[in-house]
Amino acid sequence: MADTKRGVSMPDDIAPDPVQSAIWEELAPKGNNGFTEQDVPNLRLLCFWHAVAKQAQEAIAKGDGHINIFDRIGTKPYKAKDGSSVPLVRKNPALSVLKEATAQIRALSELLGISPRCRAASPVPQQTRSANAKLLTMVLTDREAKARKAAGA
Repeated sequence: MADTKRGVSMPDDIAPDPVQSAIWEELAPKGNNGFTEQDVPNLRLLCFWHAVAKQAQEAIAKGDGHINIFDRIGTKPYKAKDGSSVPLVRKNPALSVLKEATAQIRALSELLGISPRCRAASPVPQQTRSANAKLLTMVLTDREAKARKAAGA
């Protein structure tokens, strides 16, 4: 790991995972960042929860581009009026995983001072960001707005 003045470098266990390493590179490119060694556990968790969210999204998405909200777990013991089987479904468990992952991402982003709310409150001007960093900011902002809307705020 790098010293606290230069920032932190990517841990060896994060590097092999494409999702986690991409998130780390966006947040802490080549150790040139404002993070310290004390931030590493939270940065690790943030990368982990992003990987979990991505995997949950992949589990929800069907190959044909449609979202799979329900999992078919069998058929009901009766037939429809037209004689066809009536599917028995449950909510896709990946939805709950995705919800938890996004909540963790939001909390860790706040803790690390990288959420849109923290950046808006910061008097320090933001440095130029890559297209991926802008996309990540847009996703986090969208998730935060949806959470506020769901909470009735």
